[in-house]
Amino acid sequence: MEARCLILDQDVVHARMLVDIAGELGFAATVGDLDEAGSYQSLTQYDLVFVDLPEGREDQVMSLMEAGLEEGTEVFAMSETDTPEAADNAIRRGASYFFCKPAQTENLRHLLEDIATEAISTAPSQGDQDAASIDQFGMLRGSCRAMRKLYRQIRKVAQTDVSVIVVGESGTGKELVSHTMHLLSSRRDGPYMAFNCAAMPESLAESELFGHEKGAFSGATHRHLGHFERASGGTLLLDEITEMDIDLQAKLLRVLETRKLRRLGSEQDIEVDVRVVSACNRPPDQAVQDGLLREDLYYRLAQFPLRLPPLRRRGEDVFGLAQFFLRELNQRHNTGLTLSDDIKDTLASYAWPGNVRELKSLVERAYIMSESLIDAEFIQAIGEQANAAEAGDQEGVRVSIGTSIAEMERKLILATLRHTGDDRSAAADMLGISVKTLYNRLKDYAETS
Repeated sequence: MEARCLILDQDVVHARMLVDIAGELGFAATVGDLDEAGSYQSLTQYDLVFVDLPEGREDQVMSLMEAGLEEGTEVFAMSETDTPEAADNAIRRGASYFFCKPAQTENLRHLLEDIATEAISTAPSQGDQDAASIDQFGMLRGSCRAMRKLYRQIRKVAQTDVSVIVVGESGTGKELVSHTMHLLSSRRDGPYMAFNCAAMPESLAESELFGHEKGAFSGATHRHLGHFERASGGTLLLDEITEMDIDLQAKLLRVLETRKLRRLGSEQDIEVDVRVVSACNRPPDQAVQDGLLREDLYYRLAQFPLRLPPLRRRGEDVFGLAQFFLRELNQRHNTGLTLSDDIKDTLASYAWPGNVRELKSLVERAYIMSESLIDAEFIQAIGEQANAAEAGDQEGVRVSIGTSIAEMERKLILATLRHTGDDRSAAADMLGISVKTLYNRLKDYAETS
């Protein structure tokens, strides 16, 4: 199967050059009209799209690309305007590469070779995908085009020290991406640490990040090294970065800019050598607009954005991952359960709001309840039980007239946590609140119980 590319370039001569280069490397190239870019939104079969960004229309064109193309499609943005702002804007809007016209043909050939090779290797083939065939890349698994694109990006950025922001829905594997980058980097022998910005009370977050001296505050009985110092020479993941207190964000920005920190209670600056990766499950640009994330910090953290595809857009990976999780359980318990072929459509038709985390949980439940073969009917039965449990939880939060708002809120939060199996990120999403707010509520409940 040929790799396919679409070329949206107003410059006929330059477009012809791209067609020739792409053709040499095995692409079936199509030249399209940039003014009709919107009509290409439904054509997600392209492995690569070249898109020209005429001056004054950059945002309009990138919006079309951003809205219409699936996660696995590479977007190469190009412009006659070679400025850092133009490149930065294109990358943030979803382009995986930006170059100034005319293209440097040798560099372009190297880039296209990788895409053509992987596009052919990931084309659908006859026969079923099984657990042994699903690709492993670092701590990640998946063979779909979107994941292969992610692997290429991780491989390239891992060798640098630029700040990376990982954006994806809850349960897609953001921490696995961060850890994989660490394992592939020159810092692999250094420490890897993760700091959950939502889980830490505001009063302790600064001390946990930057450390404190003995006597810095009441209860500080000894010197404490924060995550930045302990991660020196390695990688630090700042998870749920949009939940960090806005005042602490300003201090974080200073550390990132100067590579120096000052422990609480100290007057001495300490140099730190840490590669920072941040993660969030909401669009960071929207968090900036909502006042949850400082714009200057966002630009410093998002030197290179990585976007994780949700499980519902990963095609055959759903079945492959289910088989992989089942194989792990079989090996752990010395059993031989299998998945039937008819389960594929059932798994593919579900939206997976909890993504890979939810799929793993479902396979574990099916494993416990089944004796040999797990089929579609069995999976549907588990889903019905989950729906019944959800209905039970809903009945459990019924309250009498006159119950205080605070008590109603407490019952709803605790019931939602039971429903999600104590997955606090998922519970916060369902409740429409931030993870930090959820943690604060639980802390209040613990103190008053």
